Amino acid sequence: MSTLPVPDADTPEDSGPITAEALLRRRARQKAEAITLIDPPNRQTLGHSAARQLTYGEADEAVDALAAFFAALGLQPGDRIVMQLPNFIDEPLALLGAWRAGLAVAAIPMLWRATEIARVCDALEPKALIGCSRFAEDAPAETLRDVAASRLSVRFVLGFGDGLPDGVGSLDEAMSAGHAGDFTPRLPTGPSLITFTARAGHPLVPLFRYEDEILAQGAMTVLSLSLDRSDVILNGYPFTGTVGLGLGLAPWLIGGTRLVQHHPFEYGVFAQQLLDTGATVTAMPSAILAELGANRVLQDPRCRLRRVGRVWSPAELADPAAPLNHMAAENLSRPVFDLYPLGDLASLLLRPAKLADRAALPLGPMHLDKDGGGTVFAETTLADETGALLLRGPVVPQGRSNGPVARDAQGFVATGLRGQAEGASRLRVSRDAELVHHGGFTIAASELDGLYQAFPGFLDAACFVLPDPVVGDRIFGAVSPSPNAPVSLEALHRFLTERGVAPYKFPDKLLVVKEIPRDAKGTIIREEILAQV
Repeated sequence: MSTLPVPDADTPEDSGPITAEALLRRRARQKAEAITLIDPPNRQTLGHSAARQLTYGEADEAVDALAAFFAALGLQPGDRIVMQLPNFIDEPLALLGAWRAGLAVAAIPMLWRATEIARVCDALEPKALIGCSRFAEDAPAETLRDVAASRLSVRFVLGFGDGLPDGVGSLDEAMSAGHAGDFTPRLPTGPSLITFTARAGHPLVPLFRYEDEILAQGAMTVLSLSLDRSDVILNGYPFTGTVGLGLGLAPWLIGGTRLVQHHPFEYGVFAQQLLDTGATVTAMPSAILAELGANRVLQDPRCRLRRVGRVWSPAELADPAAPLNHMAAENLSRPVFDLYPLGDLASLLLRPAKLADRAALPLGPMHLDKDGGGTVFAETTLADETGALLLRGPVVPQGRSNGPVARDAQGFVATGLRGQAEGASRLRVSRDAELVHHGGFTIAASELDGLYQAFPGFLDAACFVLPDPVVGDRIFGAVSPSPNAPVSLEALHRFLTERGVAPYKFPDKLLVVKEIPRDAKGTIIREEILAQV
């Protein structure tokens, strides 16, 4: 368990090992009536009950009730469950309830559909799936139930919200029923959180995160930004990725702050929350930050931000020709920090550089202190043979020992990015052409190739990308159609929808080519596709 320093640890029982659920219980003892979790105001319009807010005491009671419910179902410490929840307060409650029960949670994005969920179930063999009854126009719990029907490992499908389908248990009822007395926490027997990324040729790569790594990411944020219990974090990123963990969940627990959830990224709602909640810290894609600056939201007298973060996508970092439509820090009227979510492993939090140097990252250990001292939370290096960008440190998880994100002999993990040294202490990021970075997701290009090639009207197909300041990579398909077959983007989208593929993997447009260029080994030459655009 972690030995990180925690603010307000002022009682003898606070000196023991630190766990995430224990931090919540500690806060509940110290300030039970303080508001700690706040829903986005558009929760109801997204198909759920009205927006809520909870005190530390109420949140701890809900977590206790969920942990007791999971234990009553017969789930044992170390059992894996899959959680697919929007960025509402249900998300941290379910996560901490599972951790209090000693369970390992595989957190999957809301945009995933049956194809991706089934792949996770086959890889991890979870005992339970957790979702919600409705989200916008979708019925996630129904999809989870249908996937579970053909997976022998899944014993329970559970959900939040009204109108859950038959066979899905209600977690709202479990929380309402409460629990008499404190639930005795059960320690996990392995990793606490599993998130996912992709690497070239590997569409689904699990990342196994231990609580120490998650809390270390939170401590890095708290120390770097000098957060304390007076701060209000507006979190626009789900806990399926490093930004949501590193700037949302973990610093909320470590710093004793207030956490305001926002389901990404509805601009008007986000701007409203920024002003109405008194948020003091937030981060967002750099293009949205530029929009807030241009609209003078940050100059509004109600704006209480004291720190604001720019989240740079790998596509932005690796494309020196990308348009610099992002405002410089000095034009935003607030101190700005930069977040680099490298390879879905960890979010590196740095003081801002000039926009022209946004791809220049430290090479070697990253110190929090200006004088080069203090705790090192991450260290970068480059593989000599390939130029692969590697990362290690207490915030960095790993994958399976025989997989593409296994730790090497020195403890480094491959990020899926490449780099080039600039002097002894800086590196410039470049990209792997076989990885697509779209809307916060890392996708193996080979997966998209296979999806498009499966369409009956195509003899051959491949994906290619063009840079976009908002989504990172815009996805396109190059296709060689069957003779006399019509080329229809709509028909391809229907085909992928019927196969249960996540919609962010759909191409925006199709480019008709005589043939897909390949080298002598059969590898797709994507540069030659781009030359035809």
